[in-house]
Amino acid sequence: MKLVYITLLLLSMLFFKADAQGIKSYFNVSHYTHTVNYDHYKAVFYVQRPEIGLGTIKSDRNYAWYSGNQIRYTQGGYSGKLLDGVYNEFYDTKGLKTQGLYQMGLKTGKWKNWGEDGKLDSIINYSSGKANGKFEKYDQEGALSERGTYRDGQLNGKLEKRISADSIQVVRYKKGKVMAYQPNKAVKITRWLKSIFKKDKKIK
Repeated sequence: MKLVYITLLLLSMLFFKADAQGIKSYFNVSHYTHTVNYDHYKAVFYVQRPEIGLGTIKSDRNYAWYSGNQIRYTQGGYSGKLLDGVYNEFYDTKGLKTQGLYQMGLKTGKWKNWGEDGKLDSIINYSSGKANGKFEKYDQEGALSERGTYRDGQLNGKLEKRISADSIQVVRYKKGKVMAYQPNKAVKITRWLKSIFKKDKKIK
C-alpha cells in the first residue's frame, strides 16, 4: 500500500512540474508585445525570446535593447533584452509614425516613417543595423523629393533631389564621398515621379 502512495505522489509531482512549465511558457512575457510611452507617441515591440542564442555582437553596430521599461541604444553591446521582431510607433492620434523590423537588436529590411497627417516621410532599407539599398524621402505633401542608395551605411551611387517643379539636383557618391555634382539638371520630373510610383506598386 505504501508503494502505491509513493507512486501516486511521484506521478502527481511529475504532472505538477509539467503543468507549471506550461503555465510559465504561456505567461512568458517575452512572447508578447511590450509598450513604451513617450511624449506624443508610443512604441510597440517584441523582445528576444529566451531560446534564441546571443550570436556575435559587432562593435560597429548600434543595438536596440529593452530594460527598465525603456528602449535603449548602445554601440557594440547591450544589457537587457534585445528587440527582436516587428516594431511599430504610433502617434497619440493612433496613426502610424514608424514601422520596421528588428533582428537581434538590429534594424533589418524596409523601414517606413510617416508624419502626423499620415503622409509618407521616408522609406529606408536596412541590413544588420546599417542602411543598405535604395531609400526615398517625401515632402510634406507626400510627393517624392529625394532618392538614392546606401551601401554599408554610406551614400553610394546617384543621389537625386527635386529642387523645383521641373528640375532635380544630382550628386554622385562613392562610399560616402562626393564624386560628381550636377546642381541643376533639367528633367521631365513627371516621368521621374511616375517611374517611382509604378515601381512601388509592383513591389506591393
